[in-house]
Amino acid sequence: MAEEFAPLRIEYLDPVEGMTLVRQAPPRTAASFSATYVGPGGWAYDPPGSEGTARLVNELVTSAAGPYDRLELARRLDRAGATLSHQCAPETAEVTVWGPADVWAELLRLLQLVVQRPRFDSADVRRAHRQLLERQLRESVQPASRAERELMHRVFPVGHPYRESGLGTARTARRLGRSALVRFHDEHYSGDGGLLVVTAPVTSSALRGFVRRTFGAFSARRAPSVPRAPKAPGSGGEHRIDLPGRTQVEVRLGGPSIARSDPRFPAAFLANEVLGGRPLLARLFQRLREHGGLAYHASSDLEAMRWGGYWVAQAGTGAERWRKLLPMLERELVRLRRSAPSDAELELVRESAIGEIVLSLESTGEAHELAVDAGYHRLPPDHWVRWPEELRAVRPAEVRDAAREAMAARGAATIVAGPLGAG
Repeated sequence: MAEEFAPLRIEYLDPVEGMTLVRQAPPRTAASFSATYVGPGGWAYDPPGSEGTARLVNELVTSAAGPYDRLELARRLDRAGATLSHQCAPETAEVTVWGPADVWAELLRLLQLVVQRPRFDSADVRRAHRQLLERQLRESVQPASRAERELMHRVFPVGHPYRESGLGTARTARRLGRSALVRFHDEHYSGDGGLLVVTAPVTSSALRGFVRRTFGAFSARRAPSVPRAPKAPGSGGEHRIDLPGRTQVEVRLGGPSIARSDPRFPAAFLANEVLGGRPLLARLFQRLREHGGLAYHASSDLEAMRWGGYWVAQAGTGAERWRKLLPMLERELVRLRRSAPSDAELELVRESAIGEIVLSLESTGEAHELAVDAGYHRLPPDHWVRWPEELRAVRPAEVRDAAREAMAARGAATIVAGPLGAG
C-alpha cells in the first residue's frame, strides 16, 4: 500500500540557494520525468506602467537560453523526446520540463539554463511582443476574454494584484524593451522565494547534490516583496458589453474568495464542485445545458491562491437566450448558499473528485501537478494521502456555509458580453 501511494507523498529537502526543493517519486510504471521551477514572477509584480512584462519574460525564458538559440533549443528537446512549457499567473511564473526518465539529469540541466540564463534574443523579443499585442486585441473583442477581464475589474479595486490579466495595453507594451525584460528576470527568477519540484527516480541525497551543483549560480537577491492589496472593495454590480458581430454571449458571475490556507477550503472546494466544477455531475451543467438546453458551456471555478482568491460561475449561450440564462445562473448560486446539498448529491460529487486523484497517478505529468500544488502552498508532505478523508469529513451543511463565505454575493459582479442587441 505504501508503494502504491508513494507519488502522493512529497519530500521537502534542504533548501538550495534559498530555493525550496521538493522531491516526488514518479508513478510506479512511469517512464517519464518532470520538473518545475516556480518563482515570484507573476504579473502582480509588473512595474506600474509596464504591464505585460511578466508574461513576456515568462514566454521568452523558454525560447533560447545559454549557448542555444531558439532553433537549437528546440532541436535538443526534440532529440531527447522532451518538452518545455511555461505558465504565468498573478502570483507566480512557472517553467516545466518533461521527458524520458533516463535522461532526467540532462533535462534538469536544461531547465537550469532556461530559468537562469535566458538569452532574450532580439528576434524572439519582437516575436513575443507581436503575440502579446494579438492577445490584447483578442481580450478586447472576444466575448469570453472580455467578460473575464471586466469581471476582475469589477471585483477588485485598482492596485489589487488579481485585478489585471497581465496583458497590459498597446501603450504599456511599447515600453517593454529588452533591458526592462532582463531586469525583471534578474529580480524575480531567483533562488530566494523560488520553488523547484522534481518528479524523478532519484534518491533524495542524489537529487539535492545535483541541484546544489547545477542551480548554484542563482542570484543572491532577496525575493521581491508581495504586492499589497487595497482594502477598498471593487465596484461590483452588473455590467453589459455589447460586441456586435460576435456569435456568442458570455456570462460571468464572480467575486472575491478565500486563500488556499483557509481552513474552510475543503468545504469550499466541494461547494464549487457541486455548483459547476465537476463535469457532467455539477448543477450548472445539469440545469443550464443538459436539461435547459440554454448553454454551450456552463461551469464554475474557485481560484484559491496564497494571497487570497476569487470564484467565477460562467456560461456561454446564443444571443437570443442570454436573458433567460442569466437569472437561472443566479438562482443556482442563491440555492447553493441557502440550502445544503443532499447527502446523495454530495457523495456522488465528492467520490468523483477523490477518484480523479487516483487517475492522476497514471501519468508523471498529472502526478507532478499535485506535487507542484502542494509545494507552492507548503502543504504537509502527506497532504494528498489525507485529502480524501478530509473531503469525506465535510458535511452538507458545511458546504452550504462555505459557499456563503467563499462564493458570497457580497462584493460580487455580473458581466454579460457579446452581441446583446442581436437577440
